[in-house]
Amino acid sequence: VVSTQSTGIVQSLVISSLDYCNALYYGANRSALNQLQSIQNRACRIIKGLKRREEVDLHLKDLHWLKVQERIEFKILLLTFKSLHGLAPSYLSELVKYNSSGCRDVSLYCPIDKSPKAFSMAAPRLWNDLPQVIKQCRNINDFKSKLKSHLFRKSYNIY
Repeated sequence: VVSTQSTGIVQSLVISSLDYCNALYYGANRSALNQLQSIQNRACRIIKGLKRREEVDLHLKDLHWLKVQERIEFKILLLTFKSLHGLAPSYLSELVKYNSSGCRDVSLYCPIDKSPKAFSMAAPRLWNDLPQVIKQCRNINDFKSKLKSHLFRKSYNIY
């Protein structure tokens, strides 16, 4: 199988499964995240024709794949963006609110009475940590592009 074909197959079968409902993994223990990362690493090895014990970080970076933790954060932050811009269902939009200062580009209110894994807690925590230039995006494609670049640099310690 040619590399581009194997990339497409792995992307559609494995990576899409890792991404399906992955926001639910936010706050999961390190062991569970390591198991998911192991699946992504195996997918990378298949595409790149690597041996089982070969290091994959450079190859994941070459494929421009976010690591599992950053994929989870990407999903939550994308849902947050959609919630703030009227692109998400109302049940999600009702869970995220700007702080009372009234400035749309400041921070989100983080309730203290919720589980740390709840969307209403995770979304503000992750959003408030974003650089201002990403939070100020108004276009979803610009937001996704800047967010992926930011998380990619975070994932691979590129500053």
